Order: sequence, then structure tokens, then C-alpha cells
Amino acid sequence: MPSLQTLPPELLSQILTSPPLTPHDITNISQTSRRLYNFTADRKTKLTIHIDHRSHFLYNLLTTVLKNPQTADRINRLIVTWHRRNPQHPKSWTPQWIWKSHELEKIKSICEEYNLGSEVYDVIEDGFNSEALLPVLLCLTPKLEHLDLGCISPGMVYGTYSVSTAIRIFKACDRTSTGHNYKVKHNNTNKQLYFDSRWGSTYRKEILWLYSVLSTSPSGGRNIPGLANLKHFRHGPQYPKRKKSTGWPAELIPKILSLPNIQTASFHGASALDPATGQYKPISATRECMSGKKSSVKHLELMGCDFSYQDYPALADLTGSLEKFKCIFSRPAWYYYGAVDMRMALHISNTFKPANLKTLSPDKITVENLHEWRIIYTPAPDIYFPFQEIDEKEDKAEQDKKLKEEIEAKEYIESRIWNEEEEEEEEEEEEYEQYTHDYECDCFNCLDYLSCGDDEPYQTDLEPDEDVSVRTRNVKGTKKRSHFVGFN
Repeated sequence: MPSLQTLPPELLSQILTSPPLTPHDITNISQTSRRLYNFTADRKTKLTIHIDHRSHFLYNLLTTVLKNPQTADRINRLIVTWHRRNPQHPKSWTPQWIWKSHELEKIKSICEEYNLGSEVYDVIEDGFNSEALLPVLLCLTPKLEHLDLGCISPGMVYGTYSVSTAIRIFKACDRTSTGHNYKVKHNNTNKQLYFDSRWGSTYRKEILWLYSVLSTSPSGGRNIPGLANLKHFRHGPQYPKRKKSTGWPAELIPKILSLPNIQTASFHGASALDPATGQYKPISATRECMSGKKSSVKHLELMGCDFSYQDYPALADLTGSLEKFKCIFSRPAWYYYGAVDMRMALHISNTFKPANLKTLSPDKITVENLHEWRIIYTPAPDIYFPFQEIDEKEDKAEQDKKLKEEIEAKEYIESRIWNEEEEEEEEEEEEYEQYTHDYECDCFNCLDYLSCGDDEPYQTDLEPDEDVSVRTRNVKGTKKRSHFVGFN
């Protein structure tokens, strides 16, 4: 079998660009020889990261990057997939990861250098939410040009759940003693206080830490290396949707459009609502990060976003060099003036066209109105998920185990029912035999047969007189006493 050293450059390039190879693998290959080092020096890597997957993918990736920061220099594209803990599937309850002291020191210095905030470091140290590792990874990927967040799942627990359910899941995932201090630290009746103190109210409000970093950073995230050179950004819809909101907060859009090198931006399922209060928050309230500058974005997509009339002019004012604009809107369920669809489409077109008069031609403007269920989000076609076969095997093993337990439980219940029927038949036979014995035997009419209760008077063959059981007799003195007469 030929080695990598003897392969021609064309075949070697095809092998090194295969999806299974991670930046860590490329770094190991480059260290084998001078030829492979020169060949992989300028190679760009596409990487798919998996949030909260039980394989601890993002945690293992970050520990590798902290050991050898050069591995992150090759990352050119990031695709994010979400694997939150599902209350119905205990196999998805990703256990807590434990950091080493020198790793936490490096992470803390990175958070301080790029103003990520102390709260992000506390969450990373906690070891439950790998989504908090994404801002740190962006600080270590200076050559990143493509970022695809995919169909996001902000909540740490998938779907609708209660605080008690979340605490039960987190305690099951806990690998330290910190998760078992509930009765010591807090009152048993105030579980909300415990939930917020351990994992933060932002978890409950389902706000991504990437949003928090962009909102609290003085430069709006422009100082983060992974965002400073970002050219292509894609944000999918939120799934599952929250009760009080139809999508993720639209206040992130001006932050992304303010990045210095952004060229294409696609936003699916944004909503002009405040994630903390659930009230309407216009996009114009978050435009201060632009400082009067125009965005460098050339292609802009707004798919299924829940905006009002005044939000579209606010977004159009941020643009100035659009070459292509596409907007597919649906009827807002919470803020709608009642205008016809044609009037809304005309309003959007007439808003973006004057703002990009020199670069945006009418044939490059697409504005449509579709129902919400017809707006389909298509994930990235080149997602690489190496754990699919392993997950399928584990899920199948779990289903087989559950099916086996159900069959055993059913057989046990049937056996208990069968045993109870046999016991009832045996009891009926014993009662029938006793009845036959009493009917055929002379002892049924015998006086010695005690047919009454213990507290009732009964007859014996020694006292045929019924009145002899209770008598009175004279006693010396002035009083008479009545009592039972005993027999010797």
C-alpha cells in the first residue's frame, strides 16, 4: 500500500480535503515530513461543530486548540449543529466535562483580553453548555470567513420543560458535588432561585451567549478575530419556537451587518421582540453600533422574519452597497396593520431600492409573501456528522432494552394475574370442602361448636339453664353487688 509521501499532488490534495479530517489531523500530517508540511501550509479547513453532543466534540476541540493554537489557523468555515438534552431520551443527557486548572487559566485570559465578560467564563467553568465555548473558539480562529449557525436551539434542554425537570437532568449529568447542594444552599420550595443561581437566567430566557458577547462588547464583536474577517454569515430559525416569541431576537442583525468584511448575510426566523421581556423592540434601538457607517454587505436575505413596517427602513439605512436582496415575509401574528400583501411587498421594495440606488437593480430584488409553513429552511449540504452511526447504534440498543423491559413487565403482569386466578380457585375449593364437612358431620349441631364471636355469650353443656349466666347474691354490708358467677 503506497504511503502519503509517494502519492501525486492531485491525489494528495483530494485526500486532505475529505470531510473526516479535522484541523488536528491536518496538523499531525503536516508534522510528518517537509513535503506534507509545505503542502498543507495554506490549506483551509471546513469544520462542523456539534453543540452539547454527548461526544463532547466542542470541548475536545477547544482543548486541542489551547494546546496547539496553530490548528485553529486552518479553520476557514464553521458549521454549527445542535444536540440539546431531550427529557424524553436520557441518552442525550450529555455529562458534564471537567477542566484542568491550566486550561481554565488560558480561557480566563482569553475572556479578559477580548472582553467576553465574566459570566461567559463562569458558564464555561461550569461545564454544561458547550454553546458558551463558541465565542472563545471565535477568538482563536483568525482566518474564519464562513459561519453557519444552522437551525439554532437556544435552550439547554430541548423542547418545553419545567424547572424541576431541568434540575433533574442537570443533576444526572453532574460529575462533581456541586449539583447536589440544592437542599443546603436554597429552600426546597424555591427551585427557580436554584436554577438561576446555578445556570443563569439567560439559560431560562434562551439567549445565546454569542448574542450576549456581541451586545456587551464595546466594539460590537469587531475585536474578535473570528468575526473581524468574517465574510459570509448564515443564521437559521429557532427550533422549537417559544411561546412568547416567534423567533430569535432581531437585535443581532445590526451587530452582524456592522462587521467590517461582511459580504453575504442570511437571516431566517428573526423577530423584533426583546428576549427578556417579550415586548416589541424596534431594530432602530440597536443601530448605535453602526456609528453612522454603512454596512459592506452585498447579498442580504430576510426569510420568515417577524418585523413591523418601521423595521424595514431601519435595516435599509444600514445598507449602501447591496447587489442582491431577497425577502420572504409572512403575516406578523403580533404586530400587523392589516394592509394587503401587495402593499407590504411594495413597501419593502421601495425601502431598499433607494438606499442602494447605485448597486441594486430592480431585477435583483425579490420580495414574496408566503405562509409560515411554506418557508422552508434548508441546512448546509456539506454538514459532516461522524457520530451518526454511533448514535444510531446506541439509540437502537436503548430501544431494544426498553422493548425487552416492556415484554418482561407484560409477562410478569400476566403471570401474576394467572397466579391470582389459581389462588382464587384453590380458595373456592377449600371453602367447598369445609362446607361439605360441616354439613355431613354431626359436630355442626354440637353445643361445643362456637358459632358466635369472642365478645358474645356462648352456650356450653355444663349450664343448660339460660339464666344461670347472670345472678345476684347478698353480700355482708348495706350494698348489693351484681356480678358474673364463675365456674370452677
